[in-house]
Amino acid sequence: MKYHEIVRRIKDAASTDEDASQDALELVVENVAAHLTDYTRREFAAALPSELQNAAQMVPTANHIDESIIEQLMDLEDVDENNAKARIKAAWQALCDIFDSREVDDITAELPRQIVAALE
Repeated sequence: MKYHEIVRRIKDAASTDEDASQDALELVVENVAAHLTDYTRREFAAALPSELQNAAQMVPTANHIDESIIEQLMDLEDVDENNAKARIKAAWQALCDIFDSREVDDITAELPRQIVAALE
């Protein structure tokens, strides 16, 4: 799936604009990748469109540990919690369509519960 198609799907699902959809997508990729093992992170990044591969190679920072993904998007986009949740979920759903169900399960298995809860 191409990057712009993923962004469009998020835009449609979350009723938001293209920039906000891109921000949500990159934030989800960064947060997911930050919690993956090196091997899984490389596999995850390799399956993504080239525009997202750098974001998938992010090294975890204190921000990823101290603040929830929902709060990160609320701060970044200055939106309320419901809007942030809708964008995060739409971004995760669009990303899941890139992978088969086994790969999604493998990725999800490495994520902390609070990240999984925010994504689903």
